[in-house]
Amino acid sequence: MIKTVLSVGFFLFLGLSYGQQTTKKPVKQISVDQKAPLLTKEMEQYAITNGSYIVTEVKKEQPIEYVGEISMEIAKKVNPADMGIKITDNDQYYKITGTNQMLVVKSTWALDGEMKMKKR
Repeated sequence: MIKTVLSVGFFLFLGLSYGQQTTKKPVKQISVDQKAPLLTKEMEQYAITNGSYIVTEVKKEQPIEYVGEISMEIAKKVNPADMGIKITDNDQYYKITGTNQMLVVKSTWALDGEMKMKKR
């Protein structure tokens, strides 16, 4: 009787643990030593219409480190190349002169990720 109860308990445990493993999706993490995606011609083409965006500043505990300041006229161009900004492997933040807004220039990581999502 005890063997039967232990056997049922053991197989129940195995079944539940196997079921949990099959329902979890693997999480893809970026390795510390993984290199940033290189800026390709395809990425530059994508950045013409998707390379940057303007948002209203939000007060945070840690202030945003701006790369510089930029006028609204230039910030509205969207394409970083038209603004004279080089796309890097980090997002870049620019204060828009005379406003409470900032320009965010997307990194190669962000552009690469967006392009891969669109291809799906």
